[in-house]
Amino acid sequence: MFTRELIGMEVATVSGRQIGILEDLVIDTVGGSLRYLLVAASGNVFDAPRKVDDKGRMVIETDRMRIEDGRIIIN
Repeated sequence: MFTRELIGMEVATVSGRQIGILEDLVIDTVGGSLRYLLVAASGNVFDAPRKVDDKGRMVIETDRMRIEDGRIIIN
């Protein structure tokens, strides 16, 4: 997939809970792999504190993610 196809997609958990909308990606320029999703959160979506960037977007690791039914699903 192209990054332009991913940006704007809904991000949800495996249980179907909506996290937010994908705004940007962080790519490892040395290894070339996708490292993090930068997600504009839909309210208070997690009980535990999460890492956020300087624009207030959640920083989510991409080690366990997939595309399903037009959404990005994270574990």
